[in-house]
Amino acid sequence: MLTLQGYPKNKEKYSRLLDFFKEILDLCHGLNIDPILDGSLAVFAYTRDPEMNVNDVDLTSAESEFPKVIHALEVKGISYKLREWHVLQILKDDLKVELGSLEYWYKDLPLECETLHLDEYRVKVLSRRSLTEFYKRGMEDRAKQTGENEKIKYAALKVKYEALKSVEVL
Repeated sequence: MLTLQGYPKNKEKYSRLLDFFKEILDLCHGLNIDPILDGSLAVFAYTRDPEMNVNDVDLTSAESEFPKVIHALEVKGISYKLREWHVLQILKDDLKVELGSLEYWYKDLPLECETLHLDEYRVKVLSRRSLTEFYKRGMEDRAKQTGENEKIKYAALKVKYEALKSVEVL
C-alpha cells in the first residue's frame, strides 16, 4: 500500500491538480471505471522527490470506456480533447488529466498494480516495477527519434526512470 505524501516543487498547482484529479476519479467511479494511475504523479508517489514537478495526472483505462467518459464530461460541462495517440485529455483552466488507452500503451508491458491512498480515495497505481519498465520503454522509443522536442521528452523520461531505479535500491 502506498500513501501520497509531501509536495513536489510546484506545490500550488499540484494542490489544485489533486482536487481536479479527485473530481475525475469521482466521475470514473460513477461510471464503474477503475482507472490505473501512471505517469509523473505515480513517480512522485514512489520517490517523494520534492524537486520534481507534477504538471498533470496520467491515468489508464480500456479505450472502450472513453465514450462513456466523454458523455459524462459533456453533461458536467468539463472540457476535453480526444487525441489521435489514444489519449483523452480532460482539461480545466491550466490543469490536465489524461486518460490513456490500456490496450495501446500497455501492450506487451507487465501490468502489476498497487493501491495508492489519497485522502479518502483508493486508486490503482502501477507497481514500481511496471512503472519503471513503462519509462524504460518510453526512453527506448524516444532515443530512436531525432527531433529536438523528442530529445527534450527523452531527457524528462530519463530523469523519472532514474528516480524510480534509485528508489528500488533503497
